[in-house]
Amino acid sequence: MNAPRHASVLMLLDDAAVAAALLDASCALARLMQRELQLVFVESSAALAAASLPVTRVLARSAPHWAPLAPEDVERGWRAQAARVRSLAERAGARHAVGWSMRVVRGALADEARALGPESDLLLLGAAPARFEPPRHARRTHIVVLDDGSEAGRQAQRVAAQLAQALGARLETRKLATQPATAAQAGEADLLVLPAAALGALPADRPQAPLLLVGAA
Repeated sequence: MNAPRHASVLMLLDDAAVAAALLDASCALARLMQRELQLVFVESSAALAAASLPVTRVLARSAPHWAPLAPEDVERGWRAQAARVRSLAERAGARHAVGWSMRVVRGALADEARALGPESDLLLLGAAPARFEPPRHARRTHIVVLDDGSEAGRQAQRVAAQLAQALGARLETRKLATQPATAAQAGEADLLVLPAAALGALPADRPQAPLLLVGAA
C-alpha cells in the first residue's frame, strides 16, 4: 500500500458532527501508510437551494416559532462547521503526528467522492449520523470489510486489518453482494471498508455508515 502516485489519505465530509471520530481513524491510517491527510469539507448545494425557497422555515432553539431560512444562514453555518473541522484536525494531527491540509468545495458528498476518487487510493467518506467512536473499554469499534473476491477486495482486507489493529477495533469480513450495498450489509458497522470500484454499486444518496474506499476508483 505504498503506491508512489498516491501521497495522501483523502477524507471527505459534509458535517462537522462526524469529524472528531473520523479524524482519529483517518490520522491513524495516514500514520500507518506514512502519508499526509487531505480533508475536503463539502458544502451541500442542495441545502443552499432549499434555503433559497421562500417557503423554507427553520425552528430556532431560541424562539418557539418557525422562522425564514436564508442562504446567508446556511453559509454562516458552513463557515462555523469548517472552523470546527479545522480545529479538530489540528488536534488530531498533532496527536497522531501527521501532516494535514484542508479545502472546501460545494456540491454533494457522493458526487465529490466520485470526482476526487482518482486523487487517492485511500478515501474515507464521512456520513452523518455516524456511529464511529474511538475505542472504549465498554465497546470496541466495529469495522466491517466487504470483499468482492478481487485483488482490490484483498487489498481492502489488508488495509482494514492494519487499521483495526491500530485502533484496537473488532474486524468482520463480509461478501460484497452484486446488488447495491445496503444497511443490512453494513449491519452495525462503525466503519465500512470496501474496494473503491464498488462505489458505483452504492446507493446514489448518503451511505449508511462512514466508508473507507481502497484502491483505484
